[in-house]
Amino acid sequence: MEVIAEYMPTEHRHQLGTLDVALLLNTLAQRGVDIEALLAGAGLESLDWQNPNGKLTYADKLSIFSAANQSFPHDGLGLWLGEHASLSHFGVLGYALSTSQNVGEAIKSGFKYLRLNGPIFSVKLIVDAEHAVIQIENTLEVGELLPFCNEYFLSSILSLFQELTGDALAIKALSFPYAEPSYARLYDERFQCPVTFGHTTCELRFDASVLSQALATHDAATLKRYLTSCQSIVETLDSEHLLTNQIKTIFYQTAGSFPTIEQLAVEFGCSSRTLRRELVSHNSSYQALLTEVRIELAKELLLGTSMSIDDIGERLGYSDPANFRRAFKGWLSKTPAQFRDGLT
Repeated sequence: MEVIAEYMPTEHRHQLGTLDVALLLNTLAQRGVDIEALLAGAGLESLDWQNPNGKLTYADKLSIFSAANQSFPHDGLGLWLGEHASLSHFGVLGYALSTSQNVGEAIKSGFKYLRLNGPIFSVKLIVDAEHAVIQIENTLEVGELLPFCNEYFLSSILSLFQELTGDALAIKALSFPYAEPSYARLYDERFQCPVTFGHTTCELRFDASVLSQALATHDAATLKRYLTSCQSIVETLDSEHLLTNQIKTIFYQTAGSFPTIEQLAVEFGCSSRTLRRELVSHNSSYQALLTEVRIELAKELLLGTSMSIDDIGERLGYSDPANFRRAFKGWLSKTPAQFRDGLT
């Protein structure tokens, strides 16, 4: 089988789009959820979640998903949210999908600019002569949120397909990489296909001929404009502080053994003095970036894993657990245990 479209979030885990968060919070509001209280509980009181060009770190998105999922446990919240998804929720990306030539081209555009939506896993579209498979991999280890994230993404795909084509997507088979939930009947009702659990990956399989299905709303000139807009938005996510993004990515990839500024300077082919000067020009510093990454990783590990607080501190380079607890309290005005328990 051939991979014809792919989205990988790991390189930009600190800069994700917020469109899926906007859909989540708008829809939860319809259920009577106090959105301000939910965001405050996640430590995100000042989040501008209604800005279509907004940015959100992976850890903060994890916090919001955790808070939402725990507000409605064991009732298939992700499935319900996906049912309410429409192209209008996804801004210029949604318009690009609707003006694509056919379903396959819409999926390719969607995956290319999926970062504007910002899912916290990797996705591939794999095709052979007979079948097409949308495959999701838990690249960033989302912990107990895996069912919610899979439900939300795939249920949204069904809604968007229906809106694009006027038809329901005929799914051949659907598999999930976790145990069957207590509300598994809702999967049958939503996906209308054989559903199995306990696999290594999540896979949605359908007939490859669907990809060539033409879209009545195709408009080549309009599509070109929308794709240009999508590219511009992605570039703003990348280019505002490109050097700082690169350094933070290195820190994410070297958690537990963070390089010194001298080692980073070698990586960038300059002196440490020059690197410090460049960071100052971006209103940043080595220590500020390291602290940002430590905060995000701490939140990720507290929310997405069952690691002990001492082990998390060690993973972040603190040889003394007390120093990690003291640092975390300084960052978020609550202890690691209070942060973890606050969302349970």
